Amino acid sequence: MHGGLLNRAARRGIDVEIRSVAGDAIDLDDQSVDAVISSLLLCTVADPGRVVAEIRRMLRPGGKYAFLEHVVAPEGSLLRRIQHGVRRPWTWVFEGCSCERDLAAVIHAAGFASVEIDQYRIRSPFLPANAQIAGTAIA
Repeated sequence: MHGGLLNRAARRGIDVEIRSVAGDAIDLDDQSVDAVISSLLLCTVADPGRVVAEIRRMLRPGGKYAFLEHVVAPEGSLLRRIQHGVRRPWTWVFEGCSCERDLAAVIHAAGFASVEIDQYRIRSPFLPANAQIAGTAIA
């Protein structure tokens, strides 16, 4: 997807640099970027708290982190029981995704100046364990 992203950014005059590094050890200086975007990333990494800490470290004051992530459903809900029941095959099919993480709490705990999160669910018979969040955090 990197090639397509670079082409679309170039057509719109947007300067983009893509680095293929692990999210828990990003080779950028402290407070050196204006924005970070992640989509369905934190559900797959070994330590989402460490990745979000790296994002916070890299953002300049006032910088924006925009995210969309799979998350754990509310305690005691039918969706939470489904998530628990499908967790192993879900991980195999969706490249290591854990649909049982409270990523909203991880993002809130990272020390951002402000965090706005919307929770929602895409209703689909093909993806039963799909509680999600989308939002922004400001450094």
